[in-house]
Amino acid sequence: MDIVCYSERILNPFRGVMNVIALDDAEAVTTDGVNWLLYVRDHFSTTDDDPEEFAHIDNPHIRFGIWSEASGLERAPVLPCYHYQEIQHKGERLLEVVRHYAADVPFEFRDYYELWLLEKDTRQPLALIDSVCCDRDIYDNDLLKWRAGNLCSSQFKSDVAKLSDGINTHADLLNQLINSRAGSRPSAQWFLREANGYGYGLKGINLKQDLVGREMSPRLFPRMFIEEHWENNTHAALVNDFINWMSPWLLLLDFLKDAQRENLELAARRHAMMVDKLHLLYPRIIEEKYIKAARVEAMLRKTRQNNQQEADTSISTADNANHGWRTA
Repeated sequence: MDIVCYSERILNPFRGVMNVIALDDAEAVTTDGVNWLLYVRDHFSTTDDDPEEFAHIDNPHIRFGIWSEASGLERAPVLPCYHYQEIQHKGERLLEVVRHYAADVPFEFRDYYELWLLEKDTRQPLALIDSVCCDRDIYDNDLLKWRAGNLCSSQFKSDVAKLSDGINTHADLLNQLINSRAGSRPSAQWFLREANGYGYGLKGINLKQDLVGREMSPRLFPRMFIEEHWENNTHAALVNDFINWMSPWLLLLDFLKDAQRENLELAARRHAMMVDKLHLLYPRIIEEKYIKAARVEAMLRKTRQNNQQEADTSISTADNANHGWRTA
């Protein structure tokens, strides 16, 4: 039985990392290092109700269940069929493997093939919009737009840039900045990234043929997945604020230099709940005090939320009892 453990990024927008334990006929994925979704391969799929971060798992899959060390296995409903026993066998075998390897997260990244939106004039990497693990998974993407994402639209705010007519959120402004720099007829290129960060140019979309085969230095690839250098200081500050907002997810990356990681750890203190959710998957921590402070804040928030829920429940129960007494 071949077992492969690896990580891959969740992209466009970048919203973390999937750690994967894969067998030849089943796989398990986690985005927090605690809860594992278990799937077995079959001729049909029941993944319509899966969380958004798992939506791009290739079909066909059958969801077998969700497992954690603390709660054990919660089985997913599987429709009775002639190969029901085979599904159970695959799922139970996968569960045994997950129990063995789950504590080893985070796994090494394997999505070495990267699709970069290119800057319209220089044709250099502007923003990362996808990645895959194998060259056979490279595809032609006709939707060449970088996206800040729905979560960014609802949560991200910056004090450095004012919104204008037609731009309702700072996420909209970021979308406009990045995609306008890509031009009205955007182009993108796949790169094979080496361990040292160098990129070898492969096929692309709307790409000049002479760019295929080019080799690019690591410094030409934006380390935080979007271009940070802007002539307009306000735009540069907005992008920097966005990177700080993304800090809990960026800390999942394994190639950050110590100074970069420490700056992100400091910024991540403002996002305590997300740090508490993801910290088990951080490959390294430079300043433990920053992560501990965030987790303590998250614990206090959870306690306050639980206390408020208990108080609301008590009030509701009392109101119902009083109403029953008055109408008896």
